[in-house]
Amino acid sequence: MTPITRRDFVGLGASMAAGAALTLGARTASAEAATATGTIKDVRHVVILMQENRSFDHYFGRLRGVRGFDDRSGITLSGGHPVFYQPNGTGRQHPWKLSATPDAGGKDGETLAQCSGDLPHSWSSQHSAWNKGRLDHWVAGVGNVRSLGYLDRSDIPFHYALADNYTICDAYFCSTLSATGPNRTYLWSGKVDAASYDGGDESGLAWQTYAEALQAAGVTWKVYQNAADNYGDNGCAYFKNFTSARPGDPLYDRGMSSVPKATGSTPDDIAAAIRADVVAGTLPQVSWVVPNQAFSEHPYAPPGDGAHFVDLVYQALAADRDVFDSTVLFLNYDENDGFFDHVPPPSPPAGTAGEFLGGVPYGFGFRVPMIVVSPWTRGGWVSSEVFEHTSVLRFLETWTEALGRPAKCPHISDWRRTVSGDLTGVFDFAHPVYGPVPLPRTGVIGITTCGPLPNPVPTDNALPVQEAGTRPARALPYQPNGYLDRLEFGAAGKILAWFTMANQGAPASRAAHFSIHPNAYRDTTPWQYTVAAGGTAADSFNIGLGYGDGRYDLTMVGPNRFLRRFRGDASKAGKSTEVSSRYAVEPGTGKLAVYFRMTNAGTAPVKFTITSDHYRSDGPWSYTVAAGGSAEDYFNAVAYQNGWYDFTVTVDSDATWSRRFTGHLETGAAGVSG
Repeated sequence: MTPITRRDFVGLGASMAAGAALTLGARTASAEAATATGTIKDVRHVVILMQENRSFDHYFGRLRGVRGFDDRSGITLSGGHPVFYQPNGTGRQHPWKLSATPDAGGKDGETLAQCSGDLPHSWSSQHSAWNKGRLDHWVAGVGNVRSLGYLDRSDIPFHYALADNYTICDAYFCSTLSATGPNRTYLWSGKVDAASYDGGDESGLAWQTYAEALQAAGVTWKVYQNAADNYGDNGCAYFKNFTSARPGDPLYDRGMSSVPKATGSTPDDIAAAIRADVVAGTLPQVSWVVPNQAFSEHPYAPPGDGAHFVDLVYQALAADRDVFDSTVLFLNYDENDGFFDHVPPPSPPAGTAGEFLGGVPYGFGFRVPMIVVSPWTRGGWVSSEVFEHTSVLRFLETWTEALGRPAKCPHISDWRRTVSGDLTGVFDFAHPVYGPVPLPRTGVIGITTCGPLPNPVPTDNALPVQEAGTRPARALPYQPNGYLDRLEFGAAGKILAWFTMANQGAPASRAAHFSIHPNAYRDTTPWQYTVAAGGTAADSFNIGLGYGDGRYDLTMVGPNRFLRRFRGDASKAGKSTEVSSRYAVEPGTGKLAVYFRMTNAGTAPVKFTITSDHYRSDGPWSYTVAAGGSAEDYFNAVAYQNGWYDFTVTVDSDATWSRRFTGHLETGAAGVSG
């Protein structure tokens, strides 16, 4: 979007902050606490605040206990490099800290942390960075090494404090590999089309929005905005039913009109309007909040100003304890603005209905931050369940159904409903923690402009160190497993490596997305799979003549740090050995364990060795398997490692052969992050 000239908002909102401080001191039980049912029906209000253009790694790669820069399950790039070590011209570059380099323009003395400027983030540049799932084109695809810049707690303390006090989602993706408009169209309506995929002139869209579904169901709703200064971020305005509406029509009054003028500043106007409705008892059941550009966290504006706006909204909701104790605030970001993220987004298998444009998938897009603020998400939790923007609509679907006023969104594709969740898994409705929390003070930085900026030079080139520690983790609705099943030798040098993927076990109630990435020896475009709850899938790669000539190096990935890596050479002795994994209850403890079955189809004994690359300090474990024989052993990951495991299996007969097994065993109960 085009940058605008900033006004100086320093000092605004002081009266609101003072009032909020009184609220923070009030710890008496609210009426909501006294009448709670322990179910989703306890939610009275949902507030959706979508900010602009930040990726997950860019904001939270260093946050403790999330899938950030210490991720041991990152994919491998062509040439054997970790995903964090991105090509940069003839060299390579790790993510680097933006605040380490002063802004070359020197405006107002700001650093790049608060004033980095935006990056290309169109359909074409986003798909280029994604590079068909390889994730190896960030600098070239975006056109700027600033794509690898990140912030940390010292730069955005308010955001980190929200994550430390509430629940952060580290597998929340934007909906499409495209720009602001299309991602907001997904949030407001559940889909885009061939006319709206690239965020051009996003106007005149004709299908029903979710606001209209709420209206028809008798659920109250409102967009809080200043229409003259909303940075084009009100998704209702993309639809002709709204742009053609006039005063007196609910679509205009609730979706297109402006909040009353308050103190002359955009943030105070919007927050003051929310506060007034909170105090008056007229806050609608569903609210979308749309700031102006200066407070949207777009990289042309400081994230500190965005934090101030989020804080104003938080304090406005806290103006009445009954309201605060019955409200869910979803704080998410429309897209990543070209900023790096290392987790491959789930992508639909070829031909999936409603998910392709000219043979190119709409999404998912890259991970973006999502923090869920509510009494039922207190405690510094992480959820690693797969979500994207339509998950917000699906939460509203589930909630309105529970309230007896179902409002459905008919546009969300079947594939998205299968792969991503409805966000109910991040809540513990039975154990709320009521009341607001003390948060870092915020203010307005007052930088006059944040772009365009020159291309900075990174000052370091080392993998960033993530904050130490874990955090409590929500249970997940799938149990991914997978292994290389066998090598199949055919005519004319053809050799097929057959893989099995599974999503089985008691917690498996939703489909799991898998992808298999060839790391070397052949076209490195990953293959995409969706495995139903309780189901399995199998596929094969040709590793024979012209595709590695028997050599192979492939990685299988799935949700929540699930990874398998298979390396070897089908011309060597390892072709006769294999190991598969399964999950079962360990005898004696009743706890889930990971089992490895080692087979030797050769003519001589083979010694298998299992080592623990993480989570355990004992081992290694060795097993001699006779010719034509097999052996099995198990490791009690749930009993001793909070369900996490990371093992590598090798054989003494072939130094090229190895199998790595990494993941987490789900029990249906809350756990600890890896």
